Amino acid sequence: MTFVRGPLTSDEVEALYARARTPQQHRAAAERLAAWAEEAHPDDQGVSPAALLVSAGEHLTAAGDVEAAVAVFRRAVAAGQHVAPDVRCYLHGGLLQLGDAEAAREIAEELRRERPVDGDVYLFLGENLELAGDLREAHRWLTMGARRSFNDIEDGDDRAVEDAAGLLMARLRVRHALDLPLDEYDALVASALLDEHAPSD
Repeated sequence: MTFVRGPLTSDEVEALYARARTPQQHRAAAERLAAWAEEAHPDDQGVSPAALLVSAGEHLTAAGDVEAAVAVFRRAVAAGQHVAPDVRCYLHGGLLQLGDAEAAREIAEELRRERPVDGDVYLFLGENLELAGDLREAHRWLTMGARRSFNDIEDGDDRAVEDAAGLLMARLRVRHALDLPLDEYDALVASALLDEHAPSD
């Protein structure tokens, strides 16, 4: 098989995003990434077709073309490849921006039933919902993620400590927006912040 392009790395894909400044540049980058996704190279490093399509969707989102971004995110999901934390998280966010709350809810419920082990899935969906203004549902997802992370910490999963920190910070922000009183999870965040700023001996 003859390949039109050479192998890609994730650094090259990230650099493409960093160079895009205008909507036109983002659209051009998205077109290039979508084309690259159709020309998978055996020596690509960390850039599956699904990952390239997700990046293309992010460019289109930055350009304000949310409908086109959602179409590309759907293609990424259909590719059946993992994109951290879960490729469906990107489609969920795009659908919320598009105003299709019902389709986004279906994806969220599908993920919830699967009980994701990666805390970033809960954080991603929680922040998607926060940006969409659905603070109650954002709070629900962030709380689910925090509980899952604490269970994992008790089971000796060191990575869950980092997951819990991000989830608790986002959860505290959402609770503040909802004008909810501090709870035991919020107290953990406050304690950690105090420890961080305490003068050293």
